[in-house]
Amino acid sequence: MLKVIKKREKELDNMKNLVLYAPPAAGKGTICELLKKDFNYNVLSIGQVLRNQRNPETEVGRAIIESQDKGVLTPDDIVLKALKEELAKFEGKAIIIEGYPRNIEQAKMLDTIFDNYIVVNLSVERELAKKRTLGRVNCPKCNKIYNVYFQELSPKNGEICDVCGSKLNIRSDDNEESFNVRYDVYEQNAPAILDYYNNKGILYVVDSKSSDYVYNQIEPLIKNA
Repeated sequence: MLKVIKKREKELDNMKNLVLYAPPAAGKGTICELLKKDFNYNVLSIGQVLRNQRNPETEVGRAIIESQDKGVLTPDDIVLKALKEELAKFEGKAIIIEGYPRNIEQAKMLDTIFDNYIVVNLSVERELAKKRTLGRVNCPKCNKIYNVYFQELSPKNGEICDVCGSKLNIRSDDNEESFNVRYDVYEQNAPAILDYYNNKGILYVVDSKSSDYVYNQIEPLIKNA
């Protein structure tokens, strides 16, 4: 038993850092949670990073507040500084960065503060991603997520949660217009970002057909890449 424990600890120590790059509705959140649970990864979502760094008493925090209050994208250099601050909290630990980079400039800037990582691109066709987005409903009480377009994921009782009986909600940004904007932005930036990482020899493309399939493809990569 002791040998098994030591082997497991050695595996965890050798885990590669991971950048998870994908279009909307590719299942990034689910995979992050699975890897966090099984391999003790620390997940840094760029949205949460910016929320964590909102602070009127720091230069970075004030810049984040200003841009978000205006409804514009936070400048790349500010995002990088915010991410660097968050990375410092997890020095020496395995990290997943999710939702970043969003353009080729950010990809190049990331290399100045992050190393020992591979990039996994979750691939999902636009129409499938749209169904995953527009069909998504969730329970506000227990956070169970369903999808009305897929029989195996549909709630059994219409608009009522199977688990706790609460009325299901639709996220305000789960609409076709918002989805198209997000997917268009991904398509515009993806070729340059994927070429950059492919040329570095650290890019792995995984078909996001199911969370189990993606997990089984990623697990050997983070151990052996």
